[in-house]
Amino acid sequence: MSSWNLKQNALDLNSCAREPIRTPGAIQPYGLILVLDPRTLSVKERAVARADLIQTLGDPLGQSIDTLLGGALASCRPALEALAPGATQFLGAHPVGGHGGHHTLAHRLGDDLIVELEEPVPGEPGSLEDLYPAIRAFMGAIERVPSTRELCELAAVQIRQLTGFDRTLVYQFDKEWNGAVVAEDGNGVLPSYLDLRFPESDIPAQARELYRQNRVRLIADSDYQSVPLVRTADTAAAPPTDLSPAMLRSVSPVHLQYMRNMGTGASMSVSLLREGELWGLISCHNEAPKRVPYHVRTACEFIGQILSLQISLKERAAVVEERIARRAIQVRLLGRMAGDQDFMAALGRDQQNLLALTQSAGAAIVHRGECILHGECPRQEQVMQLVQWLTAQQHDGDLICTDRLPLEWDAADAFADVASGVLAISISQIHDSFVLWFRPEVVRTVRWGGDPRKEDTGLPLSPRTSFEGWKETVRRQSLPWNEVDRDAALELRAAIVDIVLRKAEEMAALNEQLLRSNKELEAFSYSVSHDLRAPFRHIVGYSELLWAAAGERLNDSEKRYLDTIVESAQSAGTLVDDLLSFSQMGRSTMGQ
Repeated sequence: MSSWNLKQNALDLNSCAREPIRTPGAIQPYGLILVLDPRTLSVKERAVARADLIQTLGDPLGQSIDTLLGGALASCRPALEALAPGATQFLGAHPVGGHGGHHTLAHRLGDDLIVELEEPVPGEPGSLEDLYPAIRAFMGAIERVPSTRELCELAAVQIRQLTGFDRTLVYQFDKEWNGAVVAEDGNGVLPSYLDLRFPESDIPAQARELYRQNRVRLIADSDYQSVPLVRTADTAAAPPTDLSPAMLRSVSPVHLQYMRNMGTGASMSVSLLREGELWGLISCHNEAPKRVPYHVRTACEFIGQILSLQISLKERAAVVEERIARRAIQVRLLGRMAGDQDFMAALGRDQQNLLALTQSAGAAIVHRGECILHGECPRQEQVMQLVQWLTAQQHDGDLICTDRLPLEWDAADAFADVASGVLAISISQIHDSFVLWFRPEVVRTVRWGGDPRKEDTGLPLSPRTSFEGWKETVRRQSLPWNEVDRDAALELRAAIVDIVLRKAEEMAALNEQLLRSNKELEAFSYSVSHDLRAPFRHIVGYSELLWAAAGERLNDSEKRYLDTIVESAQSAGTLVDDLLSFSQMGRSTMGQ
C-alpha cells in the first residue's frame, strides 16, 4: 500500500525534506507500472490504474513478460534482458486491452526492472518528428540571442507553445538554493510571478537531486488519487521499491497541497543543468488538470538540454572575458611592484587598478604595522581591529571573504556603509600582513512569492497558502564576491609572495657575497698586520736601543727626533691591530 496518507488534514512541512519521495509505494493514475525480477522477467510488484485491465487480462502479479497483459509486451523481452544497470529505454507504444498504444519505458535500477506503460493522450503527436519544426525554430532563434535572460524568455515562450500550459516560468537557483523567476510567458489565467523569489524550503535538497537526475516531471492533476503498488507474498518484507526514474511515480502530498494553494491543477518541470549541477527549472502551470503527451515532453526535454548548453556557454564566455580583463589589471599592478624596492608601497600607488582588480570601492594594505587606505574604507584603527579579528578566525587557505561582515562580526556594524563586504588575502605566515578590499552596503528590496518566514500558528506546519508578492529589505550586505574576484585576489597574493621570495633570494645572494668579501678582507688584514707588525716592533726596539746607547751624546733636537720615531711606530702598530679587529668584527656580524 501507499506509504503516504493523502487524507491527512494537516501535513507536516518539517518532514517534507525527509519524505520517501523515491519510494512512495504508489503511482499517478495514468497507466500502470510493473516491477520485474531482471533474472526471470516475472512480475513481483504492480500498480494498475484501470481495474478493468485486471478483470479482462488477469492480474500481472507473478506472470512472465511473455504472457502478462495478453502478451502485449512479449516482443520487449530481448530489450529488457539487454538493459544495463542504471539505464532507461523507450520500448515504443504497445496496445493494452484495446485501450490504445501505451508509451512504454523500461528502467533498470539495482535489483529491479521497472516497466511503466503510460496511457496515450487523445490527439497527441504520432512521433517526435511531428514536433521537429518547433525544435528547429527554437535552435535557429537562440543563435541570435545575446544574453542568458533573453535565452530563458525565448524558452518560456517555446515551451508554452508546445504544451499549451497557462503559464511557463524559468526559475534560477542562487548559491543558497533560493529560486528567482527570471523569465515568464503566460495567457493571463494565472498570476505573474516574474522577478519573484522563492525560499530554498519550497524545493528541499532531496527533491532538487531528483530534478537533477530526471529532466522532466509531470503532475497532471493536483487532486489525483494514487494507485498503490501491490506485491507478491514472497516480496512483502522487502524494502520499498525505488521508483525515482519513473514518470508515473506518485509525488509528495505536501507538494500536491502546495500546488492547490497556488491555484494550480497541473504542473510540469524541465530541469536545467550546468556542468552536471542543477542551475534552474522550466516550470509550467495550468489552472485545470492537464496531461502532456510523451512526445511533447520529449521535445521539451530536448529544448531544456539545448537551453542548458547555451546557458553554460554564455556564462562560461562571460567568465573567461572577465578573467582576461582582471589578468590585464594584474599585469599592470605587477609591473609597478616589480621595479620598486618597496613593492607594497608601489601597489598602493596604483589605486585605480588595485580597486578594479576585485571590483571594490576601497582597499587597505596592512604591512609591518602600517595601514595604508585607498578609496572608501573604514578608519585605520577599525581596519587594524578587523585584521586582528581575521587573524583569530579559523579559515582554510590564505583568502577570507564575506558579503555580510556585520552579520558575522558585530563590531563591523560601525562601518557597514563602507565595508559590509570584505575580501582579504594574507601575505605573510609570520606577520599580520594583509591586502583587504571593501564593498559597501547595498540596500535592496527583494520580492518574495509569499512571506518566506515560518509563522507560529500553534498548528502543524503546512504548505504556505499565500503567494502574494512580499517585500523584504536587505541591509548590511554588499554585492557578493564571485569566483573571478576571489581568483584575482589569490593570483595577486601568489605574485606578491613570489616578489617577496625573489627579494629574499637577492638578499641571501648579497649576504653571501659580503661574507666572501669579508673573508678576503680578513685574510688580507691578517697578512698585512703580520707583515707590518715586525718592522714596526723593530723600529721601536732599535730606537729604544739607540736611546739607551747614545742618549747622553744626543742634543735636544736629536732626542726629539728619536721620540717621534718611536711614537710613530707605536701608532702604526696600533692602527694595524685595529684593522685586524675590525675585519674580525665584520665577519662576526655577517655570520649572524
